[in-house]
Amino acid sequence: MARTMRKSSYFNTTVLLVLAVLALQLGSCSSDTDAFSDPNTANTPPDVTPEASPEDTPEDTPEDTPEDTPETPVVSIDPEITEFRFSSADNEGLVTDIMGTLDKDNKTIHVELNPYSVAIQELTPTITLSSEATVSPESNTVQDFSSEITYTVTAENGTIVTYTIVPSLSGNICKSNLQESGPIIVSANNQRIENLYIKTSNQHGIEINNFSGVVITNCIIEYTGAYTGIKFANADNLTIDNCSITYTNAPSSGPLPDATRNCIEGIQSQNLVITNVKVTDGSTGISLNQCDDSILTYIEGHNMRGPYPRGQFVQYDKCIGGLLENFSVINDRDIAWTEDNISIYKSAGQQIKKGLIVGNNSPTGVGVLFEDQNTEGARGGFGGLVEDVDFLEMGNGVVSSVEGSKNVTFTRIRAKQIICGDLGQNRGVPTSNSLIFAAFGTAEGTGANKIIDCIVYNSCNPTNIVWPEHNFDLIDYRDDIDFEPREPIALQFTCSSDD
Repeated sequence: MARTMRKSSYFNTTVLLVLAVLALQLGSCSSDTDAFSDPNTANTPPDVTPEASPEDTPEDTPEDTPEDTPETPVVSIDPEITEFRFSSADNEGLVTDIMGTLDKDNKTIHVELNPYSVAIQELTPTITLSSEATVSPESNTVQDFSSEITYTVTAENGTIVTYTIVPSLSGNICKSNLQESGPIIVSANNQRIENLYIKTSNQHGIEINNFSGVVITNCIIEYTGAYTGIKFANADNLTIDNCSITYTNAPSSGPLPDATRNCIEGIQSQNLVITNVKVTDGSTGISLNQCDDSILTYIEGHNMRGPYPRGQFVQYDKCIGGLLENFSVINDRDIAWTEDNISIYKSAGQQIKKGLIVGNNSPTGVGVLFEDQNTEGARGGFGGLVEDVDFLEMGNGVVSSVEGSKNVTFTRIRAKQIICGDLGQNRGVPTSNSLIFAAFGTAEGTGANKIIDCIVYNSCNPTNIVWPEHNFDLIDYRDDIDFEPREPIALQFTCSSDD
């Protein structure tokens, strides 16, 4: 059965008064002294040039007198590679162009390559140079980029500069092809940490404080103790790419000893990018506090362990904006110890898209929660979006906009296998009687939330789908159609040689 409810809309008609404005008389008269401050030229007609005085007449210069014209110095400019790319038009398997990241100071160019999607031994680069420079090997020449390669750039005046192309190979990293390392503390802006297998039990795996532009790529991090896999503060423009982060020595089931053992934890860092990252067995997978405009894509999570107040796959705390897209988290309810799978706390403007959430055994937690957007310390105003996300094995709730949050849109949400009984591990039963959509804690009629084109299939409590209805401007869902859930994200961080 389809269920659609729309609130009535009221429109106020405003009568616009059009005022006739008299045109101002154009032009104005200026005094002579306003127009000309020099009395000698005040009355000079525009086409008449005053006679030059004898003092202004230059002396004749003999034709054989050499002029003292300074020579223009010849400036030598070092030759440069100004752009390095792999064009999809020239390389089979590429859907979009791959741009190299230039480090002019160190004369290096970093490129991210996936050997599963493109033949890295036979790639054709397009190289743009500074004026009049040449390069060897030439641009558009096929090369093997499975390891570092050098290019020699020569200026017109013969100056030579060598660039090193450093490939970072995504999609095939594993312990056996990475360099073993202990924990790392970042010491400079734009530092790169790559191709490492980091193990630590006595400090954070990677720690960043007050450095920007850091890149962490192609790393496996295994950490334990009361520490974090990657911890950062005031680290604007941080990139974490193609990494697996696991809390080791977790109990066979249930929570960790305390709530501080997050896989990734950051504070006051803007424009964060996390992509192709797997988080496993941490207190929380990714915890962000006052990290505005973050981009999280292709994130895989397993068994978030808490304990309360942690237990989230991703948490936004006092963050403005942010995108989480193409993600999955799979929590085995006999192992994990969850709270809200995705918590958006005192934050607004987040977009949660194209995801799969399986398993929540918290009696008070929900799948995606918007909370406290109007309380002290909240940032970003109101609103948010959850779109194209599937939910399975939820207990207490699926999606919520509560306690002062509003203007949240839930589009194409799909939910089934909702739990009404025991949640596992002696955690009890859902306190909401397995509610699907919630919007309580906001004054009646002010929530302005929307449910658009959603599916709730075979709910264990079919009379408890939306509450309270007065805080939704639109309620549009179906409960008579099944669906095939989205495929989980499956990033590869193992090799046969690891066994």
